[in-house]
Amino acid sequence: MNATHRGRRTARGGCGAVLACAVGAAVLFVSGSASAEVYLWPMHGPRRISSSFSEYRGGHYHAGIDLRSFGAIGLPCLAVGDGFVSRVKIEPYGYGKALYLRLADGRTAVYAHLDRLGTAIDSLAWHQRVLRGSNWCDIDLPEGAFPVSAGDTVAWSGQTATDAPHLHFEIRDEGQHPLNPLGEFYEVPDESPPIVSGLMILPLDTGSVTGSGPGPAVRQFRASGRSRYLLPDTIQLSGSFGFAVSVWDEQGFGRYLMAPLSIDLAIDGQTCYSIRNGSFSFDQAGEIGLEYEVAGPGAAGRYLVMYRRDGVTRRDRRGDGRIHRGTTADGVLLSTGLHVGLVTATDAAGNSCRAIFHFAIHDFPVVTQARRLEAADEVVVSVVDPDGGPVSAALFESLDGGGSWRPVPLEQIGSYLHGAVSPDRGALWRLEATDDEGARVTRWFGAPAPVAERDMAFCQIRPSSSPLGTSLEIIADRPLAAPPLVTAVCGARVDTLRVRQLGPTEFSALAPGSGSLDRPVVFSVRGLDHRGYPVRAHAAVRILPLRAGVRGEAVIDDTTTVELEPVSPLRPFEVIVGEAPPRAVETDGLHPLSSPFTIDFPVDATARPIRLHCGAGERTGLFQLLEDGRWSCVGVPARQGGSVSIGEPGTYALLEDRLPPRMRHVTLERTPSGGSFYRDLYCSVPVTDEG
Repeated sequence: MNATHRGRRTARGGCGAVLACAVGAAVLFVSGSASAEVYLWPMHGPRRISSSFSEYRGGHYHAGIDLRSFGAIGLPCLAVGDGFVSRVKIEPYGYGKALYLRLADGRTAVYAHLDRLGTAIDSLAWHQRVLRGSNWCDIDLPEGAFPVSAGDTVAWSGQTATDAPHLHFEIRDEGQHPLNPLGEFYEVPDESPPIVSGLMILPLDTGSVTGSGPGPAVRQFRASGRSRYLLPDTIQLSGSFGFAVSVWDEQGFGRYLMAPLSIDLAIDGQTCYSIRNGSFSFDQAGEIGLEYEVAGPGAAGRYLVMYRRDGVTRRDRRGDGRIHRGTTADGVLLSTGLHVGLVTATDAAGNSCRAIFHFAIHDFPVVTQARRLEAADEVVVSVVDPDGGPVSAALFESLDGGGSWRPVPLEQIGSYLHGAVSPDRGALWRLEATDDEGARVTRWFGAPAPVAERDMAFCQIRPSSSPLGTSLEIIADRPLAAPPLVTAVCGARVDTLRVRQLGPTEFSALAPGSGSLDRPVVFSVRGLDHRGYPVRAHAAVRILPLRAGVRGEAVIDDTTTVELEPVSPLRPFEVIVGEAPPRAVETDGLHPLSSPFTIDFPVDATARPIRLHCGAGERTGLFQLLEDGRWSCVGVPARQGGSVSIGEPGTYALLEDRLPPRMRHVTLERTPSGGSFYRDLYCSVPVTDEG
């Protein structure tokens, strides 16, 4: 983090220098599109923004807009209307150096990440910090002490508590609820419509499946023109589900990916869920974890959920959006058959885009039998359609473990299909069953003779937290002859889990949440690969069942223990705490005090971030591993009441900052003489901190 601390001369009067108010107003109101605006634009120059209102942030919504300063520090920030300075806050994180301007109509304008304030307020904040012996301060100011008029320079833009120079600007209502400045008060030049890149389908219960299996499925849209997107194939669905979309907006002046003003989902021409990023309260900021599914890095990997989850209380979200078939549950009830979905995204300038997709709702074909006969080189299969329609089946054989396949003709004999196959007992077969509505299921199977030798097949178990319990992803290095046996052992209790086949080497299982006492659970996988070699794998997982008023304790390593607490749980849920692969801490000055560890939990189970409690020292912070491999400080427990908030699953570590900040090239510069009480010399101190 780099910062430059300076004491500067300014003219006397109010909050700071008054810069030709009439001229500033003339510059801001020359365009007809801006003539109806309520307030002045808070900076001179072109209206370029890098972040929009309600944009995704880790653990909270973005409460304002970010105005670009094009790398410059010290640009004048203008009072957007008449009023008075009501608050000044200085902290090393969050908003950095911030000023709050109470406007004549009762709203508040917030200017954050500032480099400096006006003379009188800078002096007041300096004296307050000296008296408290701290670099932090938060001062409420009385009405009339620091009045300003529209167009006055109230501060100068900077880079405090942020990575790049810019001005974070907010408009809040009388109750201090953030409002969308672009949706209510300002216009910005923008001719670029939003972009929709992908669609995620989320099964909502254990019996729901997509064409990809029981878990979430992702489909990518294709552009069809500048503002139209299409999915090329029909999505096959069964059960209850919801949709989520990857969507963002660009102003067109630099590739900044921002949140649109509104996103709507319509099914068969009827709007079933609508999002408008207009306003929220800070009590609702943590709900952002309920509204996004993260499937990859960047904006394209974040999917905005287009149905109402429990705990979402924002009033600018309307409808239910959940899709059901033939039930009386809340949501959208659809009949069996083909349906069309439409996502419409609109930005604050009125540019819109449309993303169209088609999906069919019905039961998938069921493979009731698929086996090789013992007495003959023959495979017998049987498939049915629960919807009552015809089903076609195709069988393929591979003699090289799935590297190549040849078709096997099938003959109908009674209620079964028969096919002649190779006598090779290491063969692998693939059965594809397709119903008259286009839904397809695939089954891989073999019939090897067991080999009594040392294990030559390997298997990996990847546990993850889900709303329904602990989900297991099982991946083998070779095709298996049949779905493996998966068990969960917790103390004296042994449960056999239902296994779904996703591919020749991929399977999934679900251990439903039990709410039992937290203890390690051992998951075991046993099976045979297509050659007959045994497949075995085990994974010990620490599962912490959390609910209101109950903390869970996890031992990270020999010297570190942490406690996890749900702050505002919507229902009981489970947190998985596991070991992370060792990773070097590349940031200078940081020393690891714990091994890296993973924390995984369903983000839609709690309305606010969970809290991590630990007894770390004042120089120790909880750091999160970012997508680019860097460690980012989440918080310092000792300075935040012994705990910090965790808004999203990820890899974490406790790291100690052992290097103090460094000051370089301290210089004194003479300023022109004037009437200020500041002396004619000021000190410039560049400060860097590697921790």
